Amino acid sequence: MRDWGGARGRRPDRRAFCAGGAAALFGLAASPAAVQARSFLEDAERRVPIRNLWTGETRDLVYWRDGAYDRHALEAYSYLMRDRRNGEVEPIFYGVLDQLFFLWKALERPARIDLVSGYRSAGTNAWLRASGKGVARNSLHTIGMAADVRVPGIASEAVWRRAVDMRRGGAGLYRRSNFVHLDVGPVRSWVFGERAPTRVVASGETPLPPERPDRSRTPASGEVELPPKRPDHLRRHGG
Repeated sequence: MRDWGGARGRRPDRRAFCAGGAAALFGLAASPAAVQARSFLEDAERRVPIRNLWTGETRDLVYWRDGAYDRHALEAYSYLMRDRRNGEVEPIFYGVLDQLFFLWKALERPARIDLVSGYRSAGTNAWLRASGKGVARNSLHTIGMAADVRVPGIASEAVWRRAVDMRRGGAGLYRRSNFVHLDVGPVRSWVFGERAPTRVVASGETPLPPERPDRSRTPASGEVELPPKRPDHLRRHGG
């Protein structure tokens, strides 16, 4: 699998994905979600209640207020979303929290979001790959730019459909494991185990992606299928 730079084995780069995320955000102006997106930008502050399913810890903090991110709140969320297997902490990219906030708001502010998986250290990722778990070498979990979540009281498919409507990055539905994968990569959606779309999903607008070329298996939790070539907006930014 190639990375954004075209070299094999290299971890994803945050700057490249930030450039892509900015392009996706500007693209919202022409999308059906533009009105909804504008309403999100009117919020004076952003907070999202998250519970770590493995430790029982909860954070419900204002991490953004009046256009500025709060460093201490971001650190608290990063600790909450640490690698559960070895306790390693990596700064969670603020875009992940924004995705979770926008989703939480779109779902009419449920009591909390349950975190299944946040940051995954390189060592844990390598162990999972060696164990035959089907984990991607370039998983966005390894740089704190992805999260797997559930929302108590709301079916995961309904959560996923709302995330797809948001068009703010990657949104994958994992029915058997009962969670939704979110990341700040390119805007795309998939259902784990379905190799080709048979119907239109998410408010009748966004079809599931067709079967990708040169793929011998379906992606595992947190796996990102990177495109064969860098998009133009990343090429211009040196991604």
